[in-house]
Amino acid sequence: MDNMTPLINIVTRITLIIMAGLVMGWSLHHETRAVTLGMTLGMLAGLVNFRYLAIKVRRVTQAVVDKQRRSFSLGFATRISFGILVTMFSVKYEHFSLEATITGLFIPQLLAIPVGIYLGIKNKL
Repeated sequence: MDNMTPLINIVTRITLIIMAGLVMGWSLHHETRAVTLGMTLGMLAGLVNFRYLAIKVRRVTQAVVDKQRRSFSLGFATRISFGILVTMFSVKYEHFSLEATITGLFIPQLLAIPVGIYLGIKNKL
């Protein structure tokens, strides 16, 4: 898979659809408001981290193609700091479930696996 753009777009769409369902669940099912709101917050932060990583990977590959000698990174410190910020926000306010927020941080990255497999099979045929 040479082009990451379809993968990023499909994962973004699926994540936004899941988040829309969670917001609808938040508005309709009062008993699970903390969980749905926490999962939505975590998925939003996970999606931001996923797209930021995609931007950094593009920059690194472009630097390798251009044979630049400067040092580069994948922005791990920025992404982990954003994740910690979101979990601290979830701890500070009782409207968010901490467990759901932490789980939501990983969902966009985990969605990339089956989407990548699907796109690989689709492009091979």
